[in-house]
Amino acid sequence: MILRKTVLIAALTGVLMAPSLTAQAALSWTVTPTKTTPSTLDDIDSKGGETWAVGSDLIDSFSDSRPLAFRWSGTRWVETPQPVRTNATLNSVAVANGNEVWAVGEDRAQNKPLAMRWTGTAWKVVPGPAVPTGSFSDVTIAPDGTPWVSGWADVAGSEHAVVYRYAKGAWQPLTAGLEQSINGNTLTVLSATDAWVGLNGGMAHFDGKTWTLATDVPADGSQIPTNLVAAGPKDIWASGVAHTSKGERPLVLHYDGKAWKQVATPQIFSQLYDIALFNKKPVAVGEKFTTSGDLITEHPFVLTLQNGKFVETTSPAAKIGTLSGVEAVGTRLWTVGFHRQATSDSTALAAHTK
Repeated sequence: MILRKTVLIAALTGVLMAPSLTAQAALSWTVTPTKTTPSTLDDIDSKGGETWAVGSDLIDSFSDSRPLAFRWSGTRWVETPQPVRTNATLNSVAVANGNEVWAVGEDRAQNKPLAMRWTGTAWKVVPGPAVPTGSFSDVTIAPDGTPWVSGWADVAGSEHAVVYRYAKGAWQPLTAGLEQSINGNTLTVLSATDAWVGLNGGMAHFDGKTWTLATDVPADGSQIPTNLVAAGPKDIWASGVAHTSKGERPLVLHYDGKAWKQVATPQIFSQLYDIALFNKKPVAVGEKFTTSGDLITEHPFVLTLQNGKFVETTSPAAKIGTLSGVEAVGTRLWTVGFHRQATSDSTALAAHTK
């Protein structure tokens, strides 16, 4: 199974070449200290003054890791103790309120989905669904306050995309219609009868009973949505990657209540991992690549919408690295990921606009 970010990031290392930057609508970034030991941040979320970022402490490059979670105090990132001390990673975080934060990923030691809940004072592991194998890619809080998660799992001997809702202390499977899909990369939930999941192949809509593939997003894996953000049921944005004859290209899709349509992006070797609405306009983040022979090097990549198309803008001051998450928090835009020097280990990166 293909995970939302981790597998793709792990393979992309190399030597630095000077990336070309055609920055427009420049953003001014301030990098905030996180960790100096090998680590990466995969996602960030905020609500009601609570801002959290999650990812992994890297024990052995990207092959052995431990869950990592930071809480923003208002002036600095504060690392919170983790209950899992074996090989595991956190891919996504969702804030309900100060006393309820959810983080999900994979317990790699057991090859099973990992779910944790912040109770206001500590993280507690929430026992996952009764599946022999699987992984969670995304978590979101529905308008009624219930957490929904997406990913993949072995269900009755078949590995496919899954969605679960956690209610009344139990995981409720919402998998009808996903039996032929690979991985649920990302979720947005507008109501119990109106939700979307971005898959490794296509996009599917939930009507309260079953998931139905959207006919206007290819289901052949040529377009892979990695994140969703909704301003409303008729204004939804998706970021991701398009696999073309010329290589990977950044993908942005927009839903207007009737159809999904692809929005123009710079046609360079790159991919996007997250998208947020900042001042009511979408901002997408990811990585772009330079090559030197067989070596590929990743660089932070930020796109903003201008005149109906996405253009590249300034990214945090990191020559090598990846931006995995982005979140609008009031008048600030936050982004997280990892950065490194040409020959050093990756370390967690968090930055906000001034």
